[in-house]
Amino acid sequence: MKALVKLLLLLLPLIVVAQQNNLVEYQFIKKDGFNEIQKEYLVFNDSDLYYINIKNDENLIFEDPKLDKTKINFEPIYIDLKRDTLYQNRLGIKEKNSSKVAWFILAEEKPKLVWEITKESKKILGYTTYKATAKFRGRDYIAWFTPDLSYNYGPWKLNGLPGLILKADTDLFSYEAKRIVLNSDKINAFSEWSNLKNRKNKLSIKEIIEIENNWLEYNRANIYASFPPGVKIQEKPLRADVRELTLDE
Repeated sequence: MKALVKLLLLLLPLIVVAQQNNLVEYQFIKKDGFNEIQKEYLVFNDSDLYYINIKNDENLIFEDPKLDKTKINFEPIYIDLKRDTLYQNRLGIKEKNSSKVAWFILAEEKPKLVWEITKESKKILGYTTYKATAKFRGRDYIAWFTPDLSYNYGPWKLNGLPGLILKADTDLFSYEAKRIVLNSDKINAFSEWSNLKNRKNKLSIKEIIEIENNWLEYNRANIYASFPPGVKIQEKPLRADVRELTLDE
């Protein structure tokens, strides 16, 4: 019995460390004339990374048990950091001209962005950040990262800089860190989303884009059908309002 107690005491520090997570709370703004503002959360540890958009009308902090973390607004992302593989739940329609919307699972290698780092700097949340630019999935990004936090992660799928990304902008979207919590046992990971890697029938990014386009075309056709006869429509590119505009990187 004494030997068992000693073993548990030795393992206790390891257990505590394993339960600690890091959190970055980003303000996400879609610059489409309405300036829709949402909260998105990056939660990570040494082996797992989650990026989730949670409906938070009461403006609660992430650690508050009253925050219902099942109210997901946006397709959640899980990255297995040991294998550098990204998984994501995505909505789409498998068959063209069908109306059957379903969830599909994307599996892709963690994207590798090619950044150009400049000497331009500014302060964000008290950290000195540096400007970097990259083109990813059809959009031009301006990012601000801090080497003071040596995590090469950021909002959404942005990664690969020598420090945590605290701010990123494109023509249509912006992300800005509003709060950072490090090594906390009060930050719960979304462990249920890590099960995405065990699901069958995972799809490539190319396949996901195809079925997502079917869904976007279906939505657009329904919107057009609701317009009165004779209304002139100025049509935008199908994916103009989607984070991944194209597959060209």
